[in-house]
Amino acid sequence: MKKHFKMKKLFILIFVIGLTSCASKEERKKKAEEEGNTLVAEKAGLIKGIGEALKDEGKDAAESVSEGVGEVWNGLNNGFDKSLTKVDVKVSDVFRNCIELGRTGKHYNDSTRKTNVIVYAIFQKDFKGKLLLKAFDKEKAELGRRTMEVNKKTDDAEYIDFEFDERTPLSLAHHFTLEIK
Repeated sequence: MKKHFKMKKLFILIFVIGLTSCASKEERKKKAEEEGNTLVAEKAGLIKGIGEALKDEGKDAAESVSEGVGEVWNGLNNGFDKSLTKVDVKVSDVFRNCIELGRTGKHYNDSTRKTNVIVYAIFQKDFKGKLLLKAFDKEKAELGRRTMEVNKKTDDAEYIDFEFDERTPLSLAHHFTLEIK
C-alpha cells in the first residue's frame, strides 16, 4: 500500500508540474506574441516614416538620380565621340586647299575581317582622282596603305572608307597621312 500511495503522490506531483508548465507555456506564448506585435508595430512605424520622407523628398531624389543618369549618358556619348576622333589623319600641304577633314575613326568589319579607317571629307574644290591613306607607327614606319577612287564637286562631303588588309596592324597605328596619288 505504501507503494501505491507513493505512486499516487508521484502521479499527482507530475500532474501538477504538467499543469503549471502548460500554464507557463501559454504565458510564454502570449508574451512572445505581444513582443512580436510590438516589433511589427515599431517596424511598421519606421516604414511609414520612410514612406512619408519619400513623399516629401522623393521628387528631389528622383530628379537627382535622373540628372546623374543623364550625365552618365553624356559621358558615354563624349567617350564615343573621342573614340571616333582618336585617329590622327594629317593632310599633305598640297592637298590642304582642296579638302577639309571632319570626323575620323577606325571600324572593324566582322564579315570581311578587315579594319576600315573612316574619314569624313569636305571637298572645297572639285576633285577627281585617287586618295592615298598611309598608316604609320610611333617610329614613323609605314604599316600599310589604301587607295580610293574619288569624284567629288565643290562642297560635297561624305565618309570615305579605306579598307585595310586584315594583316595590317592598325592597333599600332600612331597616325595616318592622306595624299593625292
